[in-house]
Amino acid sequence: KSQNISTRNPCKPMAITMSAYVILLAIATFGTVVDAKDLCQAPDSAYPPAADKELKWETINLDLPPQDRWTHVVAPRKDEIRLMLEGTINELPAGIVKVLREAIAKLPDSLDSFPQDYGEELRGIAKATNISLGDIILYNVMYEVEGACTSIVAETEAGEILHARNLDFGLFFGWDKKNKTWLLAERLRPLLFNADFQKGGKTLYKTTAFAGFIGVLTGVKEGSFSITVDTRFDDNFDSGLINWFQGNHTAKFLTFSTRNLMETTSTYADALNTLATYDSVGPAYIIIGGVKSGEGAVVTKGKWGTVDVWTLEDRRKYNNSFFVLETNYDRWVSAPFFDDRRGPATDCLNDLGSSAVSLPKLFNVLSGKPNLNRLTTYTTLLQPSTGHLEAYLQYCPAPCPFW
Repeated sequence: KSQNISTRNPCKPMAITMSAYVILLAIATFGTVVDAKDLCQAPDSAYPPAADKELKWETINLDLPPQDRWTHVVAPRKDEIRLMLEGTINELPAGIVKVLREAIAKLPDSLDSFPQDYGEELRGIAKATNISLGDIILYNVMYEVEGACTSIVAETEAGEILHARNLDFGLFFGWDKKNKTWLLAERLRPLLFNADFQKGGKTLYKTTAFAGFIGVLTGVKEGSFSITVDTRFDDNFDSGLINWFQGNHTAKFLTFSTRNLMETTSTYADALNTLATYDSVGPAYIIIGGVKSGEGAVVTKGKWGTVDVWTLEDRRKYNNSFFVLETNYDRWVSAPFFDDRRGPATDCLNDLGSSAVSLPKLFNVLSGKPNLNRLTTYTTLLQPSTGHLEAYLQYCPAPCPFW
């Protein structure tokens, strides 16, 4: 009964992390904090967005040799991938880059420790873009270190499960003074697309992806489940990532694990059980939706395993609520004053109620500030029962919160 799994005391307050320190530094630097006061700021008609914001589709043929699966996606975007990586690696903590580069020198063994054909896929991407394999690997593990998002699983009055997310990325990875945006978020948007993973000519699952990144941050499998991933900051920060590259391969990378789940698992119950029991390289929140009433959950991962599993059934039973909502903070602690996206989104959802909630309405909620901010790269809407996925580029018009 995976919803009861807990290996750490969920009532212990989360330690102030490196990310909290740098955010406080930013407050002093920029002098701007959005005082949301838990009030909904969602527009009524953000959906549908302009047609030019809708992401294009690419097919990933899993019947091809692994080295060839991504060539048609990454080769035309190689200059954009290189530009993004140049800025990113320069902004990563020097200690992390040093350790990872040293470990990458021993890559044959490390790549063989990745799931299935993923190591070969990374080799193929490096070859197709003429970018070093080490940099491609760094790109594919960045989400173990940094990110900020909002994910929602909601149940309609008719019992339909809906799933939506904003993906925010690029905090402190360079600042574009001219456009007043985070440089990495700016450089990631041109890499976005929707991926249709096919086997035997049939769709196996769908994702929203960045070109060159092979894991699953956002995905849906028709008639089975949907998944989104949100970053969790704890007092272990990047230690799991460094340990893995130093040879301890007992833990698994987050987005490789979610992709593997899409390819090998057919039911919400099995997917939730797997997510709740595997050991992750880094801390994370994994948000999952299903196809039956009550099928929704947030799985909280830490260095020592699963910290907490919080289900839609629990929310309905104890809070009389129709949704689970996750940003980047543990549910048992208050969101910090400088980054409270939880309160406004909760207020919006409560205003809607289960009788009015829909994918377009969830898009409106995620288009409200501060859930929409200068880090937001895209919004994706998912419906597990039908396998529906639609995704849009997001930009936050001024005045806009920095995160």
